[in-house]
Amino acid sequence: MVGFLTFVTVMSFTPGPNTIMAMTEGQTKGFRRGLVFNFGILVGLLVIGGIISVFSSLFQHYPLVILMLKLIGSAYLLYLAYHVAISKPGENASAGDHPFLTGALLQTTNIKCYLYFVTGMSTFMITGVWGSLPSKFALMILIGILGTLTWTLAGQLIQRFYQAHYRLLNGCVALLLVYSVYDLW
Repeated sequence: MVGFLTFVTVMSFTPGPNTIMAMTEGQTKGFRRGLVFNFGILVGLLVIGGIISVFSSLFQHYPLVILMLKLIGSAYLLYLAYHVAISKPGENASAGDHPFLTGALLQTTNIKCYLYFVTGMSTFMITGVWGSLPSKFALMILIGILGTLTWTLAGQLIQRFYQAHYRLLNGCVALLLVYSVYDLW
């Protein structure tokens, strides 16, 4: 359970397309107006999580598929870690006139979201009620949207702190992503 929760929390709270965009929404529109974008993210999470949940039992029966997903996922997470480590503060665009649609489409095309659900649903074996598919799904949705909401709420504060300490923060986030790869194996 600890490994599962660590993985889900790290994946939900580390930068990705949805969290960076959520932070921008918080900066430009404030938390309350940024909720529309977050609701789009939630719908995207539900769609992707639902699809992966339905097919997760297939992944458990084909170890080669799991191995391939782990390799691809590990490579992607290491790629993200590298780019986070070398990135500098920059300007991000807000969701514009269609924040709900932007959030939903962003999440349904987010590779990190696919890896999040495929890994969480098929790799971590948990005993008891928390190991059931609906429980894992609910925890992943809850923690996932909490991550995005946190970035929205703290957008302006994080941005100011990030501007001053981006090298330290990027290094920590990159190390957390590398740890996620380690924890995956």
